[in-house]
Amino acid sequence: MTGHGRGSAMEAGRRITVECASVNRKGIEIAVALPKPLITLEPRIREEVQRAVRRGRINITVSLENGGAGSEQGIIDRAAARRALQELRELRDELSLSGEIPLELLLRSPGVIKNPAEEVLMPEEVWPIVQAALSQALERLSAMRRKEGAHLVADLLKRVRLLESAAKAIRGRVPSVLRGRRDHLKQRLEELGSPVQANDPSLARELALMAERSDITEELTRLESHFVQCREALDGSEPAGRTLDYLAQEMFREFNTLGNKAGDATISRRVVQSKAELDRIREQVANLE
Repeated sequence: MTGHGRGSAMEAGRRITVECASVNRKGIEIAVALPKPLITLEPRIREEVQRAVRRGRINITVSLENGGAGSEQGIIDRAAARRALQELRELRDELSLSGEIPLELLLRSPGVIKNPAEEVLMPEEVWPIVQAALSQALERLSAMRRKEGAHLVADLLKRVRLLESAAKAIRGRVPSVLRGRRDHLKQRLEELGSPVQANDPSLARELALMAERSDITEELTRLESHFVQCREALDGSEPAGRTLDYLAQEMFREFNTLGNKAGDATISRRVVQSKAELDRIREQVANLE
């Protein structure tokens, strides 16, 4: 399922922002983009994502900024300033120059003014902030995915009902198929000059063999069981995408088998319609977690 979530957390003048975006995939794929100082946190982020999401391609983007007031002006490293001043004075005396060292020159010396954004970060210290922002982002992502999932479930239940109606109609068609075969066999025998009575044992045996070869009761029973399992999976709270994909494959196989065995045009039409509906179900199931 698709979705997007954003979260942020701040501590000690540092703000961490995490964005999560997901698109459909059969399995789970996680891509993480981190600031270079936090690159060692990627395994932990992957673990957090895998606990929250079971299916899809998840793109995680983590950004770091300084949120404290006046952070853009930087701070003065007094020890570095003293060292720089001492070195400049030594250079002035060595070159026999006169005058005082101007403050502007001193402040331009490397290391005297430090930008907090350039501060060396310890990933272990920053991880609690990253974790808090990631938790917010994943929760919002999951909420969006749940809304989409509710619409998909409603659509899938509608399609399951269509399959149930088709299976019911096929089951109701079976007796008339058998009667039609009996009448067709009698007619063919009469055309060949070998008429038989309705209660002739040989006719009964032949009809019994034909009925056995074309019996689709087993396939219909399995289909009805699969329908129940589909409803249970869709009504449950656990991830059901893979289960539903498997059930769709099995239902396709059962419809295909009974269509081949029944040998009836009306049933064949129902089978073709049901297989087309199952293709649509499998497309939708690929979007479910």
